[in-house]
Amino acid sequence: MKETVLRGNLRVEKNHPCIVFRGKLDSLQADILEAQVFLSGERDSCKGAKAQSFYIEALQEILDFTRDLLAAEVKEKPFTRNTLFGLSLDELDKQASSCTLPYYTMGELPIRLNTLRTRIRETELLAVGALQDRDDILYALNRLSSALYWLFCQSLL
Repeated sequence: MKETVLRGNLRVEKNHPCIVFRGKLDSLQADILEAQVFLSGERDSCKGAKAQSFYIEALQEILDFTRDLLAAEVKEKPFTRNTLFGLSLDELDKQASSCTLPYYTMGELPIRLNTLRTRIRETELLAVGALQDRDDILYALNRLSSALYWLFCQSLL
């Protein structure tokens, strides 16, 4: 079967840019869940139970954000979320711009967060080709990678 449903009764080839984007968003969500599983079993790598809980909850917020992105795209609704971790997406972008580059010596948590950031960038690149008329989603994905970079920076404190 080479076709799938895009919306309603509209069927498209499985390699349609929107379907490829949705698949990448699904993969990103799987990566977020894997990071949460990692964190749920690793107290030492994230500086104790309180920090562990913070990162698990932060990743849940990111997961919910990506799920809302997918729903907005599928339902052709505006994406209106503009905060993560109690900060505006623009605030996160500004704060993330002053962080350092990742190195393997930083440990597993920061490196996993950086990997998630790169997955978001890959998803954003696919969205640019698939969703040219969806500035709301493109903007949100751009800021989501900044949010992950901000989270990465927090893990170094």
